[in-house]
Amino acid sequence: MKKFKKLKDKIKGLSIELNKDTTQLSDLDELDSVIEDFKKDTDERFEVDVQLDIIKGSLDLKRVRKPYLKLVKK
Repeated sequence: MKKFKKLKDKIKGLSIELNKDTTQLSDLDELDSVIEDFKKDTDERFEVDVQLDIIKGSLDLKRVRKPYLKLVKK
């Protein structure tokens, strides 16, 4: 189990291809749980970038490193 946890930390992105002919709204609801699990497994140093491409029929999840410093405006 420890090796699996290390493997989850090394995954930087996930791409899911959707079949446009057979995909229904109930299938898209299941993708919500996939996105939430991916966010839950993501370290606090990263944020999750979610892109749904309707034309290609794909869902892309990427872990993007948060900036070290945030600029603050007054």
